[in-house]
Amino acid sequence: MDADLVYFDDPNDTYSSLPDDSVSSGNVSDNVVFGISILVICIFGAVGNGIVIWLLGFRIKRNPFSTYILNLAVADFGVLLAATFFVADYWVGFIYDTPIIFFVFFFLFLSTYSSSQFLLTAISLDRCVAVFFPLWHRCHRPPHLSTIVCALIWVLVLFFLLTAVTCTLKSVRLHVSIIEESYQFIVNAVLCLPVMTIATVSLFIKACLKARQHRRGRLLTVILLTLLFFLLFAFPFNIMHILTNLIYLPIYMSSGALLLACLNSSINPVIYFLVGRQWKSSHREGMKMILQKVFKEEEGCVEETTV
Repeated sequence: MDADLVYFDDPNDTYSSLPDDSVSSGNVSDNVVFGISILVICIFGAVGNGIVIWLLGFRIKRNPFSTYILNLAVADFGVLLAATFFVADYWVGFIYDTPIIFFVFFFLFLSTYSSSQFLLTAISLDRCVAVFFPLWHRCHRPPHLSTIVCALIWVLVLFFLLTAVTCTLKSVRLHVSIIEESYQFIVNAVLCLPVMTIATVSLFIKACLKARQHRRGRLLTVILLTLLFFLLFAFPFNIMHILTNLIYLPIYMSSGALLLACLNSSINPVIYFLVGRQWKSSHREGMKMILQKVFKEEEGCVEETTV
């Protein structure tokens, strides 16, 4: 896949250069394999996140932590939907006649990809407070805090981190500088990476020390795996986008970063299933029961039942 398509550069440049570049830049079979791989990942990931959204949104009584997971599943679903569109359009090519559709999915991808990072940052901070200050977190946590945080994250990303501004400038075909083009990715890197890294290391150390005395809880295992996979798979897309606007990078690097980002958005439901399932039990468990077991450890003095 061409780097222009992956990183959503100026539509004028994309329209004029993409077909020639995509034909001459690499082996057609490699492009086919890449396209099929990312479509398969996106389809299965969308189904998994859709199941999580349905169960946490309508079938399971929500608590403060599952509210974060519900919003994270929505963000991941949006990333996969937008990525599926761009990959499918790579083969069909109807975007050239309908640029407004491009900007709709560009906005969807940028906002949901950034929201997932801020949601994971909030999740990591929430877990650190729960682990290091368990009494306060269990009994004195402000009511509806997770709902308020999730709402603020969506508003912040959609309206104040240049998602809307950049898309508006592009839609009217005005010049967007390199800084403006990469602004939100730079903000994601500066604000989210240090917090998530410190939180992940702290939780890992705490979990290892606690494991000597007690069995590690499912919820903490889920969070550690989710943060680890994000740092390894999804975050490099920020760096690739910034570097692509500054220097030339091989196409396989940008395509690989997009593939890993989609894989990260697809893997969370798998983590919930693998960690929550009782492997030694002969009783067959549904996804609803598994999610209930994973997130029941959050039950405490304060419960929250609205998103």
